[in-house]
Amino acid sequence: FSPREVQDLVDLDAPFIKIASMDLTNDHLLRIAAQTGKPIVLSTGLSTLSEIDHAVATIEAEGNRDIVILHCVSLYPPRDEQVNLNNMDMLGETFGYPVGFSDHTIGTEISLAAISKGAVLLEKHFTLEKTMEGWDHAVSAEPQEMAVIVSAASRIHTALGSKRRTVSAQEAE
Repeated sequence: FSPREVQDLVDLDAPFIKIASMDLTNDHLLRIAAQTGKPIVLSTGLSTLSEIDHAVATIEAEGNRDIVILHCVSLYPPRDEQVNLNNMDMLGETFGYPVGFSDHTIGTEISLAAISKGAVLLEKHFTLEKTMEGWDHAVSAEPQEMAVIVSAASRIHTALGSKRRTVSAQEAE
């Protein structure tokens, strides 16, 4: 959220810097984050395509092309018909960068659907107990749900395979 916090992430050797959707139009912060050379995870939230394009161009202008764009719906929780996972395809085709999903839905199904659509990164809020006090615990994943997502994500990734048509030796028998 601030240049100081970007420096804190650098000092901690964080593997990447996430720009929250509310800062997607904060050119100063985008430039400072990009200048670190760390990968940038860019959440899109309420942003327009023009704003996303400007943010990507701002990061690229600093020589950083290590970007993942997160499709995000800024509702907690969104209804299924508001999630629009097909938007991930559009973001990838429009900007040419890998796409992930910032999931604020309840449960594990939508996270897994995003992975099956090719999300390279999944952001899911985490809690020890959904009934804890706080604004986002109800939409967060509890440990058992996170375990399901992680386990299933691995299986889904393996099952997706490649776009090359193959027939296994076992099938050919």
